[in-house]
Amino acid sequence: MTMRQPRKSRLLSRPFATAHVSHATIIIALILATLAAPSAATAQRPGRLNLDEWERIDRKDLPEDLQEWLAQVDVIITEDEEETFLRLESEFQREEFMKQFWLQRDPSAGTPQNEYYDEYQRRLEHVARMFSRDTPREGRETDRGRMYLMLGEPTTIKRLHNTREAVPVEIWWYHANPKLGIPPFFSLAFFQRSGLGEFQLYSPLMDGPLKLLNADGQRQANSPIGRQALVQTIGEGSVGRAYDVLLNVDPELAQVALSFFPNDVGGLVGNSSAAMRSEIMIGDIEYIPTRMMPDARWAYRILTGVVEADVRFESLPIRARAFALVDSTGNAFLHYGVMTEGQRLNLNNYEDKWFITFEISGWVVDEQNRVITSVSGTAGEPSKFLEADLQEEDARRLRSGPIVYLDRLPLVDGTFEFDLVLENNLTGEYGRDETRLRVPSPMPSTLQSSPAILVWDVYTDQQYDAYDAHYPFQVGPYTMIPALDNTFLTDAGIYIFRQIYVPRSHSDRIVLTYRLENDAGIVIDRTEYANVANADRFGTVNHGTRINVTDVAPGDYRLFVDVQGDASAGEVFDITLRDPSDAEARQPFIYLLPGPPPTDPIFALDRARQLRTLGRIDEAIPMLQAALLRVEDEEFIELQIELLMEAGRFAEVRELLQRVLVENPNNVAMLEVIGLASSSMGDHWDAIRYYERARILAEEESTELLNPLASAYYADNRIDKAREMLQLSLQINPDQPQIQRLLDELLNKR
Repeated sequence: MTMRQPRKSRLLSRPFATAHVSHATIIIALILATLAAPSAATAQRPGRLNLDEWERIDRKDLPEDLQEWLAQVDVIITEDEEETFLRLESEFQREEFMKQFWLQRDPSAGTPQNEYYDEYQRRLEHVARMFSRDTPREGRETDRGRMYLMLGEPTTIKRLHNTREAVPVEIWWYHANPKLGIPPFFSLAFFQRSGLGEFQLYSPLMDGPLKLLNADGQRQANSPIGRQALVQTIGEGSVGRAYDVLLNVDPELAQVALSFFPNDVGGLVGNSSAAMRSEIMIGDIEYIPTRMMPDARWAYRILTGVVEADVRFESLPIRARAFALVDSTGNAFLHYGVMTEGQRLNLNNYEDKWFITFEISGWVVDEQNRVITSVSGTAGEPSKFLEADLQEEDARRLRSGPIVYLDRLPLVDGTFEFDLVLENNLTGEYGRDETRLRVPSPMPSTLQSSPAILVWDVYTDQQYDAYDAHYPFQVGPYTMIPALDNTFLTDAGIYIFRQIYVPRSHSDRIVLTYRLENDAGIVIDRTEYANVANADRFGTVNHGTRINVTDVAPGDYRLFVDVQGDASAGEVFDITLRDPSDAEARQPFIYLLPGPPPTDPIFALDRARQLRTLGRIDEAIPMLQAALLRVEDEEFIELQIELLMEAGRFAEVRELLQRVLVENPNNVAMLEVIGLASSSMGDHWDAIRYYERARILAEEESTELLNPLASAYYADNRIDKAREMLQLSLQINPDQPQIQRLLDELLNKR
């Protein structure tokens, strides 16, 4: 049978569903770099409860254990959540609040593990151990402790001890998740003021480079006959001379003294725009908890007595497998399958039509516990709610036997954990499986191979077209149905498939061995050879074989599979052979749907997002650029702009946006981004021009526009205009302590 869509319902000899799935468009909020920090100004709090109707308890009047709990979460709890907690009346309500507090932050809801809770406890232990040594305060109360609890472990830390010119300084570099609403790449600096005491968070604007110098360094910077400032780089005056002294101590320290942003040209041309942007970013970091939890409706339900119980049981038996396979384009897909008994799912009849419903959730997590991608459902939620219309015959078969669900996800190279959950959304029963994945890169340096896939059947599309829709577990013209329970019928044989990844220098033939045995001894011992000449241009060899077991007695066996010379050890599978007439040899109900071909640009978009999360911006940009040659989609363009901004390629951002603005000159968001790119290049006059044009076109004033505009005016030495913009920003939202501090600083410059 062929695989072309008009005949897809007859593709498989085994019964399978080609049911309709409500695939909603995946909605992911792409926040442009200049807008990525919606300081408290724009946070909408829908349905905010009037808490004054309930009596408030002072924190110091709470039992000690509750005071300690609040102290531990002080950095991440929002004001609304804390105020709700202080109005709870019973011990039961408080216990429920503390439980739900962590559940609401669980990135993989539905699995037994709460990665956020585990990570936060690790951070608490770290700050208690490391940051309370030089202060009487708890480690979590220090500046370093608060930032560590909020942002996690830095990518790298540089510690500069007391030198002849500078006080002790720690520089932390971060690659942050863009969803936090902060720049993905930035640094923070902590210093011992005057060389003594607790490390404090340094501010390029409020402190300035002179504060990083000790007495001897300040004498050099303040001496009119001292060191010559790098006038061409940073400008004249004490700041320029202080920068010159710091540059001699450590170039990275000198950069951080002016700006927390890498590639920020604006910080190195004699103005303080970058310093002001750094100060605003500190406020954005402090706003992360509210951005993650914009309202406290979940807590209101506990206060008002309307608590929704979500009782779930890990009692649904499942068998699952997941494999990363490379297609002919050199890109990998995660193919996964899960099987359970059909009678354990929701099977119903309505108006003589049968349908089944269940929910699939899944997360791909890297070694730093970052969610790289997920099984996506409505609005980007990491789950799919599936339903299938069935014929009565299909319904009977499903009820009496197993059901298999197959799907795929695009995935970049690396090492990951895949956490998969299948749930009966009516009974709350679920089953869970975890798989460790190693996704190879093209042309590896050593011989590698994928795990072996044991397969029930292989279906060949005689009219294969790489640009047609593809199925899960399809490689080229071949679609495989994996044997998730390792049970085979003796008349069907055992199909085994794997990919072998060959380095350029490899010329020897590849030896594969298979051995089937039971307690009585070896039943089948077989050796095969894979031809290196069959490797595609990315070094991938697709190798499949079929082991005939017609003459083998039904029963339990062990199957040994090995590729000689690759980096992994051989594999052992416990398998069961059944007679075709055996009543228990029930054929499964296969549920799968075709999806876009591997060449579809949507996969480039997905992979670019994954690379961004992994910090591999230089790989994401050309991948998305190639997709943009095929499709002009706003979502693609927005992500490419973000990537270029993060890479500090501001000139390319301006070039791209100027072309976009020709078609849409009134695009306020694009005007704001081009304003930020201009400001980052030190072109503050242009930045002001674009920002002011955006103000005219915007429906109303917003802090996202006023704050960077104030920064541009400040850098252009137009202090009165900067002060005016900050005052307008605070009128819109007074709850911006960092902006208030900036305004106070400017008022002192009168």
